Amino acid sequence: MRLEEFAEEVLKGVEEKAGGSLEVRIVPGAKNNGITLTGITASKHEGKGGVCIYLDNYYEGYCDGRITLGWIAEDVYGKLMEHCNDLDGVDMGVLWDWEAAKGRIRAKLVNREMNRELLKKVPYREFLDLAVIYYVTLDGLSESGTAAFTVSDQNMEVWRKDENALYQMAVSNMRLDGEPVFEDMEEIIRSMIPDGMPDLAVGMPKIRSYVLTNPKKVFGAVELLDGNTLTEIGDKLGSDYMVLPSSLHESIILPVDGRISYQELADIVTDINRNVVSIVERLSDHVYLYERKEGALRIAA
Repeated sequence: MRLEEFAEEVLKGVEEKAGGSLEVRIVPGAKNNGITLTGITASKHEGKGGVCIYLDNYYEGYCDGRITLGWIAEDVYGKLMEHCNDLDGVDMGVLWDWEAAKGRIRAKLVNREMNRELLKKVPYREFLDLAVIYYVTLDGLSESGTAAFTVSDQNMEVWRKDENALYQMAVSNMRLDGEPVFEDMEEIIRSMIPDGMPDLAVGMPKIRSYVLTNPKKVFGAVELLDGNTLTEIGDKLGSDYMVLPSSLHESIILPVDGRISYQELADIVTDINRNVVSIVERLSDHVYLYERKEGALRIAA
């Protein structure tokens, strides 16, 4: 069964379970890095925002024989109902009112080349080989605590604001969510080892590495925009450092010690991107260098 046929069958199952309580339809959903997924969107009330559940992972499970169409329809219906109920408490008018939206504006980093089509429709600015784009957070969703809506050129026309105003607001709002998270990689690994298990870090070569992200650990690579944070990391490490953009959500920090070349690090990042990181969460194949004397990031390889 092709994905299109699968989606139609799931839609029928959801419609039967909804019994007219939801307006549902199949939509293509544009995700990060030019990836388009197939989803079912639903809404309960006219004028309220819709929610979308993507079917691609369900389709893989169905093709593998792990889950049935009936189970999928039941699960998708349950999630759509949950999120639609959550949206009952969300004021979607915030998206079109600058005074209401400005405190909710956040920024995130995406790969510029892989998002060329998206960037034709949204305000952005270049940052290294990346692009800074913006979204509005809305309280109300139980699972993640917030819904996020990408700021479009249409929003900008209604707000009558330029991209610079958007950038300044997003940067000033970063600390409303808390301080940046800067953690020792070895400690992160140790915290993941169950009690009683041998410490895998014992006997391994000591490579000082750290993870930089935001408090929610969602779109945490955006911390690279905070010059104060970059300066503080340099002061803490006492050296220049490499930044490996491991995903949309975090960056890996390595003090410069001469043991590995910039190109070798870039090759490692590329290999991990191809074999480990989901293409939707991929950020860059490059590595960056923060030079304390210059107080800035640059592409190193």
